Amino acid sequence: MSKTSHIRLRHVLTVTAAAAAILLGSLSPANAATYPVESAYTAAGPYATTTGTVGSTYDLYYPSNYATLGFKSPIITWGNGTNANPTMYSTLLSHLASYGFTVIASTLPNTGSGNEIDAAAHYLVTQNSTTGSVFNGNLDIHHVAAVGHSQGAGGATRAATSDPALITTLMTFSLPNTIWVGSNPDCPTASDCMYNPAQVTQPAFLISTHGGADGIIASPATEKGYFTSLPGHGALGIIQNSDGKAADHSASQDIASGGTPDGLLGYATAWLTYQLRGDTTAAGAFTGAHPELPTNTNWPGSAAK
Repeated sequence: MSKTSHIRLRHVLTVTAAAAAILLGSLSPANAATYPVESAYTAAGPYATTTGTVGSTYDLYYPSNYATLGFKSPIITWGNGTNANPTMYSTLLSHLASYGFTVIASTLPNTGSGNEIDAAAHYLVTQNSTTGSVFNGNLDIHHVAAVGHSQGAGGATRAATSDPALITTLMTFSLPNTIWVGSNPDCPTASDCMYNPAQVTQPAFLISTHGGADGIIASPATEKGYFTSLPGHGALGIIQNSDGKAADHSASQDIASGGTPDGLLGYATAWLTYQLRGDTTAAGAFTGAHPELPTNTNWPGSAAK
């Protein structure tokens, strides 16, 4: 029995113009003109998506028909925040899949070690050469992003530093101050969850908010310190408002889970499209003489280097 026999499809989401219009509703026409990269990648992507599971270990978000892409699908491996699960981030993860990415998310509520985040990426690498797998021959195993929220952001950072041969870029949502790192079911000791962005050699995008909870957990000052410590190319994004509300620590989660995700979609998708597919339009938010992100008035304190 092949590994693919354990993959169970749940539903298909067809991305439509109407869905794109709903997402763009969080950006006024004036802002769309002023910040065209954010506007472009806030819109839903062009590909219908499917979700599935690998037993109780992983949730999957991926293009419904790889033949329509015209390119190999890069891999995104996701880490949940403490006591969260992938369905709480379905808006974000489905949005990324609509751009042609294959997203694999550990279902564990503690992912701070980064071990399961890295293992998930390796699982898809194996599936890419597994006869009978829906992923067989369809994945770009040379472009892999580690992405996560809160504790999962720490885990994603650890995955990037422990496996630079596989992980080619890092993106974090509200990477906590290391004073919050402690032992949990995924980490027998605090050191098993400890991370150091200064050791990240891949390009990295650190995203946080100006919210009160993040002021305690992942403050702008903390994120700026991490950004400054990055040895290579990186970006820092600190959002003010999302979905008409003040963005805070849970912003990347679905609205039903207390989040305000739509305002984060544009630059998060742009970074991954830039890093994993070499998209020059998306790169304009982070590179060049006048990158868009640091000029966006809803993202005060943001930077790129």
